Amino acid sequence: MSIVFSKIKQILHESYSIQLDQIQLETNFELELGTDSREFFELLNDFENAFGIEINLDDVVEIVTIQDAVTYIEKKLSICEQSEDHLF
Repeated sequence: MSIVFSKIKQILHESYSIQLDQIQLETNFELELGTDSREFFELLNDFENAFGIEINLDDVVEIVTIQDAVTYIEKKLSICEQSEDHLF
């Protein structure tokens, strides 16, 4: 289990009272977790704060499942690390 997935599970469980057994990589935010658009944007904001990234509004439509979120966040973190490496 990736660190990003573990953190997402923790956020969903602690902040949104979602049972851990409901949180799988293939879980759909809207269909299976019942998040409406307001809740989804709050959740994305929680992800931004937890991981120190910015999620572009244009990219939001691509984040449908937890796997999509994990992949997106891992990509953003990788880009951040590469940018930091070039500073030194």
